[in-house]
This record gives sequence, structure tokens and C-alpha cells, in this order.
Amino acid sequence: MKRKPNLNPENYTLPDLLDDPAFLAWLLHPDDQSNAHWADMQLRYPNLSYLIADARKLVLTLKFQQDTMEPAEYIQLWEEIAGETVAKPIVKLWRSLWFKAVLAAAVTLLVIGTGFYFYLNRSIEVVTAYGQTRTLVLPDGSELMLNANSSLRYRGNFGKAKYREVWLKGEAFFKVNHIHRQGKVFKQDIFVVHADKVDIKVLGTTFNVNDRRDKVTVALINGRVSMQIANQPLLNLKPGDLVTYDQKRNFIRQEPGSTKAQVAWKDGIFIFEKLPAEELFNKLQDKYGYKAVFKSPVVKEKLISGSFSAADFDHLLEGISMALNISITKDESLHQLIIEIK
Repeated sequence: MKRKPNLNPENYTLPDLLDDPAFLAWLLHPDDQSNAHWADMQLRYPNLSYLIADARKLVLTLKFQQDTMEPAEYIQLWEEIAGETVAKPIVKLWRSLWFKAVLAAAVTLLVIGTGFYFYLNRSIEVVTAYGQTRTLVLPDGSELMLNANSSLRYRGNFGKAKYREVWLKGEAFFKVNHIHRQGKVFKQDIFVVHADKVDIKVLGTTFNVNDRRDKVTVALINGRVSMQIANQPLLNLKPGDLVTYDQKRNFIRQEPGSTKAQVAWKDGIFIFEKLPAEELFNKLQDKYGYKAVFKSPVVKEKLISGSFSAADFDHLLEGISMALNISITKDESLHQLIIEIK
């Protein structure tokens, strides 16, 4: 495999690492100098630590099995050498042994190659629990923050075979690394987020994707984004656009409100802009897992506006209770929020 010129170790993928002669030399024949070099590399580029661990497991487990002769084969061989059998069978025997060795090596290579193929094409999935967020750096250097109760999946050969693509369930804020510089745009330059029936394609930009309750909402902060939906014309977004695809109704609409409110969660804040209480408590359920039980249905229509800290769930509920003039009782055993008018 031809090495990429001036590849930044920060952007290494597993195939890049396995294609680095210096890395393989250190892995197979370590010495004090190479140990110091790769220890320094891992300090400078923390992402390498995980790749090195995977590469070490892969390389050190790929061992050829030596083909050995059975005792009867040794006896027959020495008998032929001593002249106790004719010379012709000895040629057949050596051919048989040579064929077995080649076959064993070929089978081993096939098993290794197949294993390596599936290793590179394996799915890597990151999942967050209720109330938890997580920051990730993808192999291409793109960064994202995964919101609570969400999952992100991508292939081990990320960006090598086709697009740089990920599969999202829940919500994530993306800062996509723009790797295309000039000239023709190749598939590997394009970053794709698959969110249910929606494909969001970009070259490099900052945006938020929320895929919950049969709706996919995209908030574009800067750059350009295209939304591709089955049986729908391609939709191009501009910075500041907030667009939702309702999958049940197969309907696309421009959302009111600001992208700032949509992405505030990444800073540990909720911003509500004339949001009905029913939608508010749906958002809380998505993030914290508590289902709202409305003892007074009229509360569902109440509107709330304002900024609330999400650092402490109980304090958040107190603030919402005061803003809507309602009582909220948390039932831990049933994981419910009992909503009533005061």
C-alpha cells in the first residue's frame, strides 16, 4: 500500500498505522529508542493509544502455523532415502509435503485476510445513558458531542471505502473536518449523517441533528448542508436554518425559533422559546428518562420561555415549576413526573 505524503498522526486510522514501517518495526522489534518515540507520540496524539492497542492485538495474533510431518511420514521418507522403496514415490512424497505446506499457508493467509477485512468493516458504536453527554473525535479529525440517550455508529474503515459516514439515533452536535481543499470532490471528502430516513451531507461545517419521536431536525450553524429524504427533492440549507422532517406525515417544514436554542444543550443549558409544556416534558423524557403524567391536561398547552441550567435535574424541575406555576412530583419508583396545577 502506498503511503500518504505528510499524513498527520492526529488523523491516523488503523490502516494508516498498519502501513507505517516505523510502527511495525517498533511493534515487532522494540528497543529503548523506539519505545521512547512511540511513548512521546501517544502523549502528543492521544487518539493513537486506542489505535495502537487495536493494531497490537491484530498484528501479534497473526501467526502462521508450521506444517509438520506425521511420524509415519518420517519413517516412509527415511525408508525411501535408504533405498528400501523406489525413487518415484519420494518425489510424490515431497510434492505432497510441499503442497500441504503451500495449502496451509494459503489457508492461513485467507483466514487472516478475511479476519482483517471484517475487522476493518466492523461497526463501532458509542452509546450515552440518560443524563449523560459524551465528546468524540472521529478518525478524520471531526468532533462531535453526543447528547443523552443517544447512539452513534460508524465503520472501522471510516472514510476509506466510501463516504465518511455515521449513523445517529438521538441527538448530536457536529464539527466536521473539511478535508477537501480544491478540485474535484471525491466520495471520501463528503461527510454523511444517516438519521433514520434522512441523509445529511456536508463537506465541512457545524450543525446539530436531532432524531427523536419520528422527527429529524437539523440546525445549521455555519457552512452548507444538504438534506436528502426518500421521494423528496434535495434540500439545501443555509446558516441559521432550522428544518424538521416529520416522518409520520412525510412532511418538511421550516421551524420557528433560533438555532441557538436548538444547540444550547451542548453547553448544559435549555433555552425554551414559547414551547408548549407537553413538548417541554417530552424533551425532558428524552434526556432524563422520566415520563410526564399530566393530572391536569390543561397544563399541556401552557407555553414556557426562558433559559434554564441542566446541571441539576431537581433544580431544573424547580425552575420549570415556578415558570409554569405548576407542581411537579418526581416518582422514582415508576420513573415518572406527576404534573398538576398548583
